Amino acid sequence: MRYLLGLLFLLNVISPAFADESTEAQALLQKIQTASKKTDYVGIFVFQHEDQLISSRITHRDQAGDEWEKIEKLDGHRREYIRHNEEITSYQPDTKILRIEKRQAQDMFPAVLAFNGAHLSDYYRFRLTDTARVAGEECRMVIIEPKDKLRYGYRLCAATSNYLMLLAQTTDLNNQVLEQIAFTSLMFGRINDSDLKPSFSNTSDWKTMRGAVAVSTESGWAVKAMPAGFKKIREVRRLINSNVEGQPHKQQSDLHEVLQLVFSDGLATISVFVEPLSGEHHPGIVQKGATTISGSQLGNFWITVVGEVPAAAIQLLSDSIEYKAK
Repeated sequence: MRYLLGLLFLLNVISPAFADESTEAQALLQKIQTASKKTDYVGIFVFQHEDQLISSRITHRDQAGDEWEKIEKLDGHRREYIRHNEEITSYQPDTKILRIEKRQAQDMFPAVLAFNGAHLSDYYRFRLTDTARVAGEECRMVIIEPKDKLRYGYRLCAATSNYLMLLAQTTDLNNQVLEQIAFTSLMFGRINDSDLKPSFSNTSDWKTMRGAVAVSTESGWAVKAMPAGFKKIREVRRLINSNVEGQPHKQQSDLHEVLQLVFSDGLATISVFVEPLSGEHHPGIVQKGATTISGSQLGNFWITVVGEVPAAAIQLLSDSIEYKAK
């Protein structure tokens, strides 16, 4: 009886402590998301994906809700992306293409991918660790561990000064890092208009393309089974082309429509792309860092499922996609 009473006492003491830490960690995620929009800064971040390292320079400014951002790729083909609130203009000098499209979600570093705090603790465990240093800045690390084998874990480090995320790692079921993205240099402070202008002064002979997107809710495509907690957050039809980097750009007539269904558990996302079957396709599942990609044929359509989740989760969705005629 004394042992039982002692155990109950410990549970009553310890459980609220874990609950408080989980609540504090999730509150930190919300602060990270806000800081990604409200902080003025310029920095260089590096994305490590398998054996590749890709570096980019990012400049961000917010003035009373008017948000500007410029991202410059520093490796490989030269690319620049200028975002003003929800409109993104991408510059591709090698193919002389200027592409304009609307941002569909705040899901780029240093934001938290698809963050939605509701019910996250049903599927993940949260804990805080000691402070660390990234790019010369102190940051607080939050560890996010999955409660099942159908999603990955995360390690995120938020600056103690303003909560901007300085490092994000995705970890597998064995707690090994699959991929990571982190600042290597960073400066906070006032950003001038000139810092946000594109590097290309004359684009009069460039081809302008608009990434048309239309909201779609009655497509008839559905997923019958998916990991617990995942819900459809978006369904859109978009125009894309299959242009390969480094090749001459294709004509507007080569654009074709693709249906995209996006599912999320509040942290991870899975996208299902549906397009008419054409050309050569190779069915199967491949893993690239933390990203799993599945391709399969269903009737006269080609289905591609992409997500930062284990292969078992992608297979679950891929096997349960169906079309119901309206």
